[in-house]
Amino acid sequence: MVAGYLGLVLLASAFIGLGLWGSALSKNQIVGFIFGLVLCFAFYFVDKFAVLLPEWLGAVLEFISVDYHFDNIARGVLDTRDLLFYFSLTAAGLLLTTQILGNIRQEVTTKSIATPTFLTVAVIGSLVLLNVLGLRAFKRFDLTSERAYTLSGATKDTLAGLDDAVTITAYFTQDLPAPYASNSRYVRDLLEEFRAASKGKLSFEFIDPAAQDTEKDKEQKRDLKRDIFGRTFREPTQLEKELAQTGIQSVQIRVVEADQQQTKNAYMGVVIRYHEKKEVIPVVPNPASLEYDLTSLIRKLTRTKTPVIALLQGHDEPKPEKLRQLSALLSQTYEVRPVELQGKEAFDPDVDALLVLGPEKPLQPNELKAIDQLVMHGKPVAMFLDSVHFDMRTAEQKPADTNLQQLLTAYGVTVDSANMVADVNSANLNISEQRGFMMVQMPVPYPFIPIVKRLEGESPISKGIGDVTFPFASKVTVTPGDGKQVLVLARSSPKSWVEAKPQNLDPRRDWRSEQVNFTGPYDLMVQVSGKLKSPYAGQAAVSGPNAPLSESQGESRLIVAGTSALFQDDFFGRPNAALLMNVTDWLLLDPALLAMRTRGVQLAQLKGELSDGTRNATKFGNAFGLPLALALFGLIRWRLRESRRLHVAL
Repeated sequence: MVAGYLGLVLLASAFIGLGLWGSALSKNQIVGFIFGLVLCFAFYFVDKFAVLLPEWLGAVLEFISVDYHFDNIARGVLDTRDLLFYFSLTAAGLLLTTQILGNIRQEVTTKSIATPTFLTVAVIGSLVLLNVLGLRAFKRFDLTSERAYTLSGATKDTLAGLDDAVTITAYFTQDLPAPYASNSRYVRDLLEEFRAASKGKLSFEFIDPAAQDTEKDKEQKRDLKRDIFGRTFREPTQLEKELAQTGIQSVQIRVVEADQQQTKNAYMGVVIRYHEKKEVIPVVPNPASLEYDLTSLIRKLTRTKTPVIALLQGHDEPKPEKLRQLSALLSQTYEVRPVELQGKEAFDPDVDALLVLGPEKPLQPNELKAIDQLVMHGKPVAMFLDSVHFDMRTAEQKPADTNLQQLLTAYGVTVDSANMVADVNSANLNISEQRGFMMVQMPVPYPFIPIVKRLEGESPISKGIGDVTFPFASKVTVTPGDGKQVLVLARSSPKSWVEAKPQNLDPRRDWRSEQVNFTGPYDLMVQVSGKLKSPYAGQAAVSGPNAPLSESQGESRLIVAGTSALFQDDFFGRPNAALLMNVTDWLLLDPALLAMRTRGVQLAQLKGELSDGTRNATKFGNAFGLPLALALFGLIRWRLRESRRLHVAL
């Protein structure tokens, strides 16, 4: 917010400088006002037309736009390049205004102003040169509360701990049109910071694939063919084939060439190499999450063993192909292994964590014992259990009976499978309705998909995450015990209630005729760590090294939630994805990445319930407080100057 106010002051300063120059160009006040308005309008909207111009010219217009630099400051980053631009634009406006006013006061002829004009051109040229040099030599100051634009501790530790060289190759097409040109600058700046933090262990290079073309490749690009539909295409060059095999794919962007709007293949990918291994980021359309992506991939390349996450199967759980986004996200950092025990009473010893997602059928006694012994041996387990499986497309309900409750009871955890939580703070569903001859989509609130605005507690799993959906969730309760630490991660709002089976899950349900008593909030997701006891402790155990444990060795880590649908593709938004990765990182004791991933996920919101008066005072105070303060300051300063002028006149 402070940076936003500073950006507004700098923007106003530049506009005042341009407005004074425009006003000085004419003796007529109306004409002077129009000149000033046109100048301000031009510098504000100039980048909006950059996409229609050649790439090199579009990049220049984007840089001279005051809106482009204001966006950088408003996000909370003070960059010397942005500050220098506003200073230069304001100084140029004041300098040109001073020269015009000096000429008017001295009433000199055109020939006699050669020296002031030369001086003005020299100063403005120096300001332009200073901005060009500032593109390479710059400094950034991050004012965001989460330091969202500063290298995190996890990144610095990862780079400082490199034992061998890491090479990053960025394949970016040169002279990209706006707004892709700024992405290239951001990537280069970030890699510069990575190289500095690595103490020379990390190096990078930027390559323009088009610059690597041979004469044969250039000739091949001109050899256009047509398919049976009349569409033009060409055979890929050798370099394009090699990049495609590496995983770098070209993307089509719109450019203006030869006075025509055309589509152009551009590259915006990154390859990270360490020894003989490599990882690829195919496209960097939005660099906001690039630091996390680079850090996690570097950690993945440089570690000696990839952690294994077992995904329990065999009980009608969602198959990995129905969890495409989950599988793709976890596979970037971990090995996801579908596991069916099939009579075994133990998991493979190389399994590092277990993920139980939405089983429908009961687990067999040997499977319950295998999960229990995994917990007793200190291996982390996360259970996301459903009371009902609801198909959003067919509206079919299937009850879920897993037998896992007898295991959870021993750990002091209860999942209320008989009730489902509904919440006023919920997502909307689009339902089709016939309106005359038309079928329209109508958004309706659906209380059985609660949205948790802010996760609970100071756990690294939940800190900084909000707007997470918990579809068809059951409440979870935990009984505290000796040696056991319990944290609630997610809780419904006070305007929530529970409905017993069988629930009416029809999206067209008329809530106007319903009488609902709010009984919330309810816990939806909990974290349990510490010493846990096995439910099989009283049974006769086999003696020897393979005997089952009756109490956890070391610290056990357990996460339980009353729904698994939050990780299915239909509900898998960015907040849910951040929660999933935080869960797995916490389970596998990799907390360094947790804080970095959640930076910028949630907007800064006012805390707590505010009265209408307080909310309006905050809203209008932020909107009009600073302008009114500046106007008052200007009024006081003006009156003081008038008072001094009268005193001198007397």
